[in-house]
Amino acid sequence: MRWGHGVMSSNTDRHKIGDENARRAISSEVEEFVEFFKDVHGYEPFPWQARLMEQVLARGEWPKVIDLPTGTGKTAVLDVAIFAMSCRPATSPRRIVFVIDRRIVVDQVYERAQKIRDKIKEGGSDALAKVGERLKKHGGGEEPLGLAMLRGGIPIDNEWARHPDQPWVMVSTVDQFGSCMLFRGYVSSRRMRPIYAGLAGNDCLVILDEVHLSTPFAHTLASLAKLESTRVPRRFAIVEMSATPNDTGAERFRLDPATDLDGCEELSRRIRVAKPAELVMVTDDKAVPGEVLRILKSISGKADHAKSIGVVVNRVATARDTYCALRDSGYDVVLVTGRMRPLDKMGVLERIRHVVDPDRKEEESDRLSVVVATQAIEVGADFSFDAMITECAAVDSLRQRFGRLDRRGKFRMQEGSTSAWIIGPKSIVRSTKQDPIYGESIKATWKELERRKKAGSLDVGPLMLDEFPNEAVAPKLCAPLLQRTHLEAWAQTSPEPIIQPPIDWFLHGIGSEHEPDVSIAWRLDRTKEVLKNVPPRQAECAQVRIGEAKSWLKSEGLEAENDAGSTGNDSYTSAKPDWVLWRGPDDIDDSPAADSIRPGDIIIVDPSMGGLTDGTWDPQSTDQVDDLGDYAQLQHRGRVTLRLDSDLTKGNPPKPSDENLESTPARERIIRWLEEQRDAMHEHRDSRLGEIITSLGNDFEIIPAGADSKHGSRYYILVKRMVDITIMQGTDESESQIGTNVTLRDHLEGVGERVRDVAKRLNLPDGITDDLYLAGMLHDIGKVDRRFQAQLVGWDPVELERQKALLAKSLPGMRHVKNRPRGSAQEAYPRGMRHEVASVALLESNKNVLDGAHDQDLVMYLVGVHHGWGRPLPPIIRDTSPQVLSYEFRGHHMNSSSDLTTGALAASMAERFWRLAEEYGHYGLAWLEAILRLSDHQQSAEEGSQ
Repeated sequence: MRWGHGVMSSNTDRHKIGDENARRAISSEVEEFVEFFKDVHGYEPFPWQARLMEQVLARGEWPKVIDLPTGTGKTAVLDVAIFAMSCRPATSPRRIVFVIDRRIVVDQVYERAQKIRDKIKEGGSDALAKVGERLKKHGGGEEPLGLAMLRGGIPIDNEWARHPDQPWVMVSTVDQFGSCMLFRGYVSSRRMRPIYAGLAGNDCLVILDEVHLSTPFAHTLASLAKLESTRVPRRFAIVEMSATPNDTGAERFRLDPATDLDGCEELSRRIRVAKPAELVMVTDDKAVPGEVLRILKSISGKADHAKSIGVVVNRVATARDTYCALRDSGYDVVLVTGRMRPLDKMGVLERIRHVVDPDRKEEESDRLSVVVATQAIEVGADFSFDAMITECAAVDSLRQRFGRLDRRGKFRMQEGSTSAWIIGPKSIVRSTKQDPIYGESIKATWKELERRKKAGSLDVGPLMLDEFPNEAVAPKLCAPLLQRTHLEAWAQTSPEPIIQPPIDWFLHGIGSEHEPDVSIAWRLDRTKEVLKNVPPRQAECAQVRIGEAKSWLKSEGLEAENDAGSTGNDSYTSAKPDWVLWRGPDDIDDSPAADSIRPGDIIIVDPSMGGLTDGTWDPQSTDQVDDLGDYAQLQHRGRVTLRLDSDLTKGNPPKPSDENLESTPARERIIRWLEEQRDAMHEHRDSRLGEIITSLGNDFEIIPAGADSKHGSRYYILVKRMVDITIMQGTDESESQIGTNVTLRDHLEGVGERVRDVAKRLNLPDGITDDLYLAGMLHDIGKVDRRFQAQLVGWDPVELERQKALLAKSLPGMRHVKNRPRGSAQEAYPRGMRHEVASVALLESNKNVLDGAHDQDLVMYLVGVHHGWGRPLPPIIRDTSPQVLSYEFRGHHMNSSSDLTTGALAASMAERFWRLAEEYGHYGLAWLEAILRLSDHQQSAEEGSQ
């Protein structure tokens, strides 16, 4: 008894000691987080930020709702998530996805993430170095943290989908991330959709900022989470950041008044600052620009200490009209909307940074500056204005807008007053009709504002716009009830069902009039040759609703036809349109129809078509638009280009036609010309062309391509190829033709080892890890077909006989198909035949090969879908000249005919898909596919670089 009692005491004491050690460890980690935060940003975190860090580490999970007022530094959840990932790789998701449906906010959150990543890479302190080393260990590479922005439709910008084990921060709109989540990614090819869905639906922390803007998508995510049950460790969490969350019963993380406000002077000043406001009524929204002008004149006369004025209106058209009215009246004014090219927006934000920076110093502002914006700046944008004029909106929108007014609470403290004006168009706030978009919310908000004004002074400070009537909150749409059959339909990506539910209502709500976006870029030269060398990038693209883009292109076409008719130029009407459709380097349509445009497409138009007013989308504008193609390459890490088109260089650069007249080699003439440009730009090093030329240096490739926009002659493209990462699209052409010969055995072993390493870093169960390894070792065995081997060596019979081992990859390959010798011995690999299906047939011929598998079906499935086909039906064609396929693996012989139409292979593969989807979950199964397929891509890329 004494012995037993002694053991009991010892266990109890040990438990206490363990708890105490755990508390000490977490306390130490929180202290390290404080140092990490300070080293990144130059100041310590707020108390709530450290408290959230402690809670996440202690509980091993995130709160479902983070309910904090605007201005409290909510985007610091990124810092918390990154640090937690570095400390808890087994429980923390590898991808942090910050979803917000405001494009300007996407840009600003991205900038914060970029700052964190760059500081970690620099490793300028012990805390930063530790976090960086831990993240690199988790990802198994040199980069500690990846960073991606999903806001447009540029497929080659999707580096986030290359490494499933790499820690990533992604900033995205609902459309882009949501479409990926629902197996219909706007930014992906059809065969890549399972990869994007697998990565989006697993190992992700999804942070929905200001969830009231994306309520339907939050409902959809919650429904998907309930539907998905899987044997795979999913590590998937959803965090809503909003004062009006969808899950009203969820535990909320909130400010603690004693700790966060009374104990922190800075945060207390931000939250408790008073912001007096006035109400102004006008006849209708057409009168808003004139009223803004009147108020500004009064501000200029009475409040000359105000250096920055924010003007926020409800519609882009009103914003453009207001901007033009103020500009024409001589005000220093800029226009900021969500419909801008990022490079244009960068220029605007740089211009106004000194007056809207919340932490600016007084002496940095010497004159009045006005920023006219739409509700695009409502959420998250770290702007601070000394005074604000806003069109009346629903109260939840007003809360966000006034969060940009005296954001740090400093201006009122210094000048004694902060001014705010709320303009109410009578046609809206006194209307007897319900607004089709805002319902009763604007009228109810105005009525409550008037009541408060009559009761005393009107304060729009952070804590003063609470307790409004429910009718004052903007109406929220609901997503349809998501059934398992919806997910089953979307998960079928190859082939897709003929009838399937559209995804828009699940992203934006029943009855939503939301339209997905397309990207528009402006280029002088839109030939396929040039676009392959200087592909479109996000930074040069404006996001435009698909309906608006179609209408604009159609109207442009009609206008051109009428012009041609009036001048008698009959040839003009038969000319190709002044725009092309770009869906990837191998999918460029230079004779497109507007009705063929799909969500996420990239439209490249002639700059003379107009479409922008001071950087903002304006389909009525006919002003020439700048071609930013080369500067966008510079912003996209990986390459520098310079098209020596005389219209772009504003000079007379060397051109290919000079070669007949010049004895000096082209490279020497080009380098000499570049030196002259550098000398001429010595005083203007910040110019875009100057930046490009400086970055280009003298080490570049010269490509004679394109047609000079002014003279029609060919010009040179200078390309400095660094690391231009692209996503392989799952085709034999992209993955078998890599520039070098690689034996089948070496490739299979390389993929097997790589996928096993990735699975271990992802902490997958040993059984699944072993099956992934086995699938990697067997995925390409269908390439044993002699016709496939022949095309890998360009149908050269001598070279084919010289090969001592089967090949997986080669340099010449399919591009020599036109030169293939005729004759039965040189028959081509049948068009449409899939080598991965042949691999499955070989495995079916001798199941003993899979004796070591924990789940034989999983191995065969992964082998069969490793190019994105076969979800659920594999493409099987009749082979009119069947071959006998043979392969040996670990002493087991496999044999199969190449004609797979005679058996039940298609049916068995389809049945296997549905059985595994039930067992592993649709997202779990897609994730395992992604892990294998991306390991194959990475191995091929590495083999091609050797």
